[in-house]
Amino acid sequence: MITNSSDLPSEQLLPIDAVTVFKFLLWVAIGLTVAHMACMVIWYRDLLPVDNWIYYSFFDLDEEESIGTWFSTLILFLAGLLTLFHARYAVAQKNRLHVFWWLLGIGFCVLSLDEVAGFHETVNTVIEHTHWTIFGAALVLAVGVAFLPFLLALPARTRTLFLLAGMIYVGGAIGVEWATIWYEENRQLNTLGYNLWNALEEFMEMAGVILYIYTLLAHVTADRNGLSLELLFSRKN
Repeated sequence: MITNSSDLPSEQLLPIDAVTVFKFLLWVAIGLTVAHMACMVIWYRDLLPVDNWIYYSFFDLDEEESIGTWFSTLILFLAGLLTLFHARYAVAQKNRLHVFWWLLGIGFCVLSLDEVAGFHETVNTVIEHTHWTIFGAALVLAVGVAFLPFLLALPARTRTLFLLAGMIYVGGAIGVEWATIWYEENRQLNTLGYNLWNALEEFMEMAGVILYIYTLLAHVTADRNGLSLELLFSRKN
């Protein structure tokens, strides 16, 4: 049946529920992690009679051209956009924290770019005798101190969940990465053990970002006195 465009509503609303978004993104992250681990076990245990298994790279979370990397980049960019949108709202409400929201949103967008560009890995190329995790830990400490007034001004629940999300993300990105330096130094990167560590690292990073997105959406809803969040789709008449 053909419907005249004039008969369609000019505006459509898509409700956004923080819990639903959280569950959906988390299940995707779990699925990608399980797929990565299964692929690694199959590949390194030689469980399939093939020399070049094409699906191996599709689900390798440590591979730039993979579904997992695309998903990680996507949720980091989503976190950045949502934070920037909230920063605009904070400016309109003359909220003194708006500068922190802007910086946080830009930071997530930079992390999204780094996920595919790998800027942090160039540190190991430029400075051979110092791993990038040392500089990463120093940067996290500096940012944490700078954002302390921001965290203290947030509601207790939002502050706690933001801190938990940050610890999970940093624990994976820097903590687990630091724990795998031995594999790099001993040229053991192409092993099952290293790639299983990768599964833990990437899942913690994804989980940290997903928890942040949930917390932000819940905070925004509470900040608007319980009003529901909705995406508005409109068309010109």
